[in-house]
Amino acid sequence: MATLKLNWTIGRASLTAAFVCWPSWALAAEGEQAEGSWFALIFYVINFVVFLWIVRVYGWPRIAQFFASRSRTIRDNRGRAEKAYQEAQELAQRAAQQLRQLEADQRTVATELDQETAYQVRQINQAAREAVGRLRHDIDITTVALRDGAQRRLRQTMADAAGRIAGELLRANFEPSDQKRLLQDFVETIAEESRS
Repeated sequence: MATLKLNWTIGRASLTAAFVCWPSWALAAEGEQAEGSWFALIFYVINFVVFLWIVRVYGWPRIAQFFASRSRTIRDNRGRAEKAYQEAQELAQRAAQQLRQLEADQRTVATELDQETAYQVRQINQAAREAVGRLRHDIDITTVALRDGAQRRLRQTMADAAGRIAGELLRANFEPSDQKRLLQDFVETIAEESRS
C-alpha cells in the first residue's frame, strides 16, 4: 500500500514537472514554438524520472528510516519530558506537604517548649519558696538553740558566781558546820535547777 502511494506520488510529481517544463501543455497556450528540441526536453524528463526512481529506491528507505527514527526519538523525548514533569509535580507536592508538616511540627514544638518553660519556672519558684521556708525554719531553730545555749551559759556563770560569793560569806560568818550544811543545800538546789 505504501509502495503504491509512493508510485502514485512520483507519477504525479513527474506529470507536474512535465507540465511546468512545457508551458504550452500546462497553460494550453497558443503561440509560436519555442526554440529547442524535443529530444532535450525528453532527456530532461527522463533524467528527472530516473532521479526520482533513484531517490525512491535508494534514498527513500533511508529518508523514511530517518523520519521514523526522528519521530520515535521525539516521542521518546516527549514521553521522558512528560514523565519528568509529572515527577517534578509530585516532588513539588511532596515538598509542599513536608513544608506544611514542618510548619505544624514547628508550632507544636514551640507550644511544647512554652509549656515546658512555664512548668520549669513554676518548679523553680516552688523550689525557691521551699528553700526560703527551710532557711527560715533553720534560722528559727538556730536562734532558739543559740538563745538556749546563752541562757545555759548565763545560768552557769551566775551559779558559779553565786557559789563563790556564798562560799566566801559562809566562811566569814558561819561556823564550819553551818557553812557545810548551807553549802550542801545550795549545791543541791542549783543542781536541780540546772537539770530542769
